[in-house]
Amino acid sequence: MYVGILSHFHNREEKKVEGFAGDLMPKIYRWVFKNEKDPQTTDKIQQLYGLPRVVAEILSSKVGAEEVNAFLNPTLKDLHSPFLLKGIKEAKELIQKHVYLHNRITIYGDYDVDGITATSVLYMTLKKLGANVDYYIPERLTEGYGINEEAIDKIASQGSKLIVTVDCGITSVEEVKRAKTLGMDVIITDHHSVPKKIPEANVVINPHLPDIKYPFCDLAGVGVAFKLCEALIGKEAYEFLDIVAIGTIADIVPLIGENRVIVKEGLKVLNKTNNMGLKALIKVSGIENMLIDEYHVGFILAPRFNAAGRLKSAEAGVRLLISENEKEAQEIAEYLNNENATRQQIESRILQEAIKKVEESIDLKNEKVIVLWDENWHPGVIGIVASRITERYFRPSILISLNEGGGKGSARSIEGFNLYNALDYCKDYLIKYGGHEMAAGIIIDKNNIEAFKREINKYADNILTEIDLIPVIKIDASVKNDKIDIETAKKIQMFKPFGNSNPRPTFLLDNLTVSKVFSLDGDKHIKIIAQKNKNFYELMLFDAKEEKDKIKVGSVIDVVGSIELNSWNGIESVVINVKDIKTKPPLLFYYKSLGEMLTEYRIKENDKYTKSAVIIDRRGIRNKCEYVLKLFKENSKTVVLVNTVVQMKSLIRYLKRERFVDFSLCSRYCEKDKAIIFLPNYLKSLNYYDNIVFYDIPFKKEIFYNIVSMCEGKKIHLIFGPDDIYYNLKSFEEIFPERKDFVKLYRFIEEGNTILFKDYMYHQLDLNPVKSLFCINAMKEIGLINVKESDNIFMLSKNSVSKKVNIEQTRVMRQILLTKKEFIEFAKFIVSQKF
Repeated sequence: MYVGILSHFHNREEKKVEGFAGDLMPKIYRWVFKNEKDPQTTDKIQQLYGLPRVVAEILSSKVGAEEVNAFLNPTLKDLHSPFLLKGIKEAKELIQKHVYLHNRITIYGDYDVDGITATSVLYMTLKKLGANVDYYIPERLTEGYGINEEAIDKIASQGSKLIVTVDCGITSVEEVKRAKTLGMDVIITDHHSVPKKIPEANVVINPHLPDIKYPFCDLAGVGVAFKLCEALIGKEAYEFLDIVAIGTIADIVPLIGENRVIVKEGLKVLNKTNNMGLKALIKVSGIENMLIDEYHVGFILAPRFNAAGRLKSAEAGVRLLISENEKEAQEIAEYLNNENATRQQIESRILQEAIKKVEESIDLKNEKVIVLWDENWHPGVIGIVASRITERYFRPSILISLNEGGGKGSARSIEGFNLYNALDYCKDYLIKYGGHEMAAGIIIDKNNIEAFKREINKYADNILTEIDLIPVIKIDASVKNDKIDIETAKKIQMFKPFGNSNPRPTFLLDNLTVSKVFSLDGDKHIKIIAQKNKNFYELMLFDAKEEKDKIKVGSVIDVVGSIELNSWNGIESVVINVKDIKTKPPLLFYYKSLGEMLTEYRIKENDKYTKSAVIIDRRGIRNKCEYVLKLFKENSKTVVLVNTVVQMKSLIRYLKRERFVDFSLCSRYCEKDKAIIFLPNYLKSLNYYDNIVFYDIPFKKEIFYNIVSMCEGKKIHLIFGPDDIYYNLKSFEEIFPERKDFVKLYRFIEEGNTILFKDYMYHQLDLNPVKSLFCINAMKEIGLINVKESDNIFMLSKNSVSKKVNIEQTRVMRQILLTKKEFIEFAKFIVSQKF
């Protein structure tokens, strides 16, 4: 069971480094709902396409009602004509000229997966045209990214007359000028941001050129190369869609529009590929008999192409894709697989060393940017490790590989911190820098590292708040009344391929009750069976060893996760792949409702009940449970109103012991013939019932008198007694703060804790969350603390108060004390008053 989803998880080699699974610091996430959906669009999509509400809701945030079919079912017909892309026609004509003249053509690529795949598809296309073609991939460690003049000289010396760049070249003004002086024509195909001055090449193709009219501008480098291939050989280029899809996924471009078509159709080709190199790589990667999707490409195949370029030369990746020799393809695939394993070992070592440095030498409370350096770190791998460090500590991180006198660094960021701007602020300490908002690279003098570290943290102090350093889970939709079944899960799978700008939807399922808990893979993973209403859900928590003791049968939980389809022996099932889980304190809903009722319920009571109501006074009877059971067994409609936890549990236990289950337990008004309503706090008439039973004492006299006054002609049974007051007061104690509770909160802040999670207050403070809220509001009102709210977070700081303060004089505390006083007076009266 769960082989499909477990194997899917175990192959996540690029997500977690071996030896660190389950070792990541436990995170507390901010749960943030994405932008509000347009309910009218949701309604229209639901009606037109017969989709579950939750599916229609997500679609409405992505596309208009008229675009749904194109989004869910993209086809090759949705590809745009390549000739709409400026420069394609001229590039085709120039290439055909050089092919006709039998001139040598060199494709100049890049060492990442996008560059490797772009080089390969254009090479094979030109071979189909009978071209005299070769390729050049620069070395990452010695040449760096893009065109360099030494390479241009080398290409010219080998007799090339035309250079076609792929995935690079848009900034290479001087290098293109050099190529032209050496008598070569140059075609640039690129997809990176266009600078103010572009090279004077014969043709420049880039969907981001300012005067472009192409319908889709977010193509990867391989996507731009593919459009050129389409122009050159027409639909024959579609046979390369498997390779184009790999480069598109690996480059993390938005998987919408034309990219969505390329990847969706490309994955179909990939799963039945005739490319010898891909077949060999799929086999050595251990995914030969799987249905390969965007995940397998992004985290299993792509890293193997990247590995060679990170450690040595990426040229092996191109040779694999263009090989027509089965033995050669197998050898290269094994080489790339081994290089990837070596890369993983190096990465694992560096990651362990980096974590040790963070734990021993970084003050995470004061340093918002992590800067680490070492002489033994491989410069081709530090970018991946920087990503791991950022993921682990949720801070921008910069790792520097030192050499003689200097260092080469890779940086990764978090949302809200523009790395390029930060490096620009610190440029006086850098030899060279470049990149974009989320990833960048630097070259730095060894003697400037400490000063650079101070300066970038100084910059970060002005940009990042503490709340920015808390990781976010963005929620697409809340599962309310929808039943998440196999058909719903299949509809969600139609959103694939998932990726940038089209992430796998994340759902909130709240107030689930845990029925069963199972440990898997030696306690490494957890499976939970949980119930909401009459729906059961299977939840999977991966690398969740630390959660095992927190989740018990009977626990009430909220979970955020994705909806997956699992298949085992031909049987399909729905699994929620949990991203985060929150275990609620016991009876949280009860205490929240009680707190709201006690402080907000302000309806003037009707203290004279209807004369025609029949009051049956059985106050103080010995066996209240037996009395209720007798009423339930009668042929009449009976509702029992229970206010305290102890009394409710006692009644339920008795009914179960007597094997009577023909009743409904409700948390608000309901019309069931035999009902127990727990903590009634409404004014709605109970005229549906023949018998209304006050099992214990209501917390508010207004509730008692208003219910009685609206039950004209009904039988009102009073079966509470003086002893019941004790249980009401125990409920008060759970939520009403005492001096020691205020001291606990104030010390929490004094110890440097400034973030309090609303859903984790019970765990952080060891206080009832309702009591914690009363404390916060009272201390804020009197000026002891400052409080800011964001999402599910309180940001707290203490104030200096010069004069002595009395918390009991705050509006919050006065209201609480008054409510308690009023209850005691009412309770004494109601147990002794004659009816």
